Amino acid sequence: MTNRIRSGVLTLLLIGLITTVNAVGAQDKTLTIWTVYNSDSPQNDQDKWMAALIEEYQAEGVTLKNVTRPFDTISTDLNLALLSGGDVPDVSYVSAAALSPFAINGTLLDLRDFISQASWKDDLDPVALAGCTAPTGEILCIPTTMATTLTYYWTDAFPKGYNGSIEGLAANTTTKYALTGKSADVFGFDVFFFPLLTSYGVKWADETGLASWASPQAVKGIEAIRTLYAAGKIPDTALATGFDYETNFKDGSAGAFLAGSWSYVFLNPLKTPAGKDYPADSTAVEKALVAGDLQFAPPIHTQDGKPATLLVQNGWAIPKDAKDIEGAKSFIDWDMTTARNVAYAKSYGGLPTLKSGLADEAFKTPYWTGVADLLEKYGVPQPAFFDSSAAKQKFADTVVDLIQNPDKDIMTTLQTAQDEYNAEVTAARGS
Repeated sequence: MTNRIRSGVLTLLLIGLITTVNAVGAQDKTLTIWTVYNSDSPQNDQDKWMAALIEEYQAEGVTLKNVTRPFDTISTDLNLALLSGGDVPDVSYVSAAALSPFAINGTLLDLRDFISQASWKDDLDPVALAGCTAPTGEILCIPTTMATTLTYYWTDAFPKGYNGSIEGLAANTTTKYALTGKSADVFGFDVFFFPLLTSYGVKWADETGLASWASPQAVKGIEAIRTLYAAGKIPDTALATGFDYETNFKDGSAGAFLAGSWSYVFLNPLKTPAGKDYPADSTAVEKALVAGDLQFAPPIHTQDGKPATLLVQNGWAIPKDAKDIEGAKSFIDWDMTTARNVAYAKSYGGLPTLKSGLADEAFKTPYWTGVADLLEKYGVPQPAFFDSSAAKQKFADTVVDLIQNPDKDIMTTLQTAQDEYNAEVTAARGS
């Protein structure tokens, strides 16, 4: 064999080896994301969407490893991991309401340059983008969905009509329970305590993120909840952890249900108080709404105040300590198309953050036009707590305790909880 032939053979072998190594490397590339969705054992439309997204992205040659975190602790988990130097994801689901500690600590990547070069930058809803923007101007997440809170109610549970006030529920409801819904954790704060007590005039936090909820307005609102509970019109499941509270609306024993606009995803099967059945899938709420058996309204409120509903917004964030920042940007850029944004919004039970997505027929139904109308008429911003998850959990725990122990003084108990939270925040700031 001549030297020229040997050289050619070696070159071919080397090219083949490099190609093989590159192919193996591409196949072995893994991007870790944290979400609140169970893609391994999907239970609802949100989980199924996540599983489908993973499958689609992995066809691009990247393994997408989804680490499922509890919805009520994912922000705290991420914050602690970032501060402790532990393992952090390349991309994480975040709630816009929980960005304050990340902004203060400077642990998330500023995405302004990334957005400025993105093909979808002009399609992004400015209201949604504002929710991902820190007071100092950094953009800490790419908004993906917008949703809100509301109340579902059975039409035949309120023969005299439903006006949405907590004062009128006990006397006007024909069902065993006037209402049910989560109250025991962060979600309970969002769908129950925040909208109701905001309608009483409660101011939740000061400009520094410290709590200011201990007020006569809060006392009055909690007294109204106590009265309804004492009358047997709120089930014990509404004060417990878990999801058993849903059953009382799904079987028609509760007239109203404190919900998010996304609740239709899991609220099935349904049975009206009169005994009419709706299917065990995510079409149940829409079908009951079209039939007139179910309606929705602003969140529960006091008859003397204006209803309040809050913008619930989620997004993708990139930790500064992520191992693959460029891979994280590539994933987000890939995900931010109209079709994928619409698919996420549909599965989540929210509105898309890309304006082009609103042209989809799915968001022209009575349900979604009604949700958009609620946001326009009654929308209020999230309270500006320094640590949103901790504050909401503290308040929810405190009110549940006050409901279950009616002999406790409301103002004293609220003040104690407020002082405890504020002391924790002050200590965390090191001041």
